[in-house]
Amino acid sequence: MEFMKKITEISKKVGDAATDTYNTVADKSGKFIEDTKTKMAISDKEDEIEEIYIGIGKTVYDYYLNGEDVGKVFSKESKKIDKLKAEIEEMNSKILYNKGFRKCSNCGEIISKNSLFCENCGQKQKPIKLKEEKSKKEEQELEKVCPQCGTVSDAKSKFCSKCGYKYDKK
Repeated sequence: MEFMKKITEISKKVGDAATDTYNTVADKSGKFIEDTKTKMAISDKEDEIEEIYIGIGKTVYDYYLNGEDVGKVFSKESKKIDKLKAEIEEMNSKILYNKGFRKCSNCGEIISKNSLFCENCGQKQKPIKLKEEKSKKEEQELEKVCPQCGTVSDAKSKFCSKCGYKYDKK
């Protein structure tokens, strides 16, 4: 009986280690995918800015040809560019955060996300606040890994289909 108890303990430890490894890999791959999507969104916004720049140039020249004042015409387009650049900066901050870094609020130096003071200029850092994407729902667990036998089950499962292990409610 003692032998079976030790086997069960070892199996549980192996299952726990496998679950931890699985969760770590899933977390890292999820962040990699998120960073890739964010970089693609940044590229799209930079392309949008380039289109606005081209449009501004053509509009300035057309106004110039018509003998009109070109000074006040572009505030609307410039505001669009400012908004896109702010969105890009927020996305870059999110990428840095996923890698464990952030920019100093004073000098812009890249520092650890846990730094209370900048290593470059000594400025006290404010807590990090990243905006959540409006369309992104909270990520939910898609599957569970049984710590006892390693079977992958649906996230809604209450028990393991292979060994009957009861999953804890989280």
